[in-house]
Amino acid sequence: MKQFEYKTVEIKPKGTWRSKFDIVEIDKILNQYGKDGWELISMEDKNFGYGNTECFYYTFKREI
Repeated sequence: MKQFEYKTVEIKPKGTWRSKFDIVEIDKILNQYGKDGWELISMEDKNFGYGNTECFYYTFKREI
């Protein structure tokens, strides 16, 4: 039977108003996890209302 381990990573926006996400930096982070054998299985935003995203949670899994 396959077994997996899971990891959740929080990525926050940068900038004064917390509205800027650096796509290049996010790709760099996601690619590094991929190289380490992690597979992205979900992404969820944390929203405090008014359409403002506080951060994103990326959840990965890999076989152990």
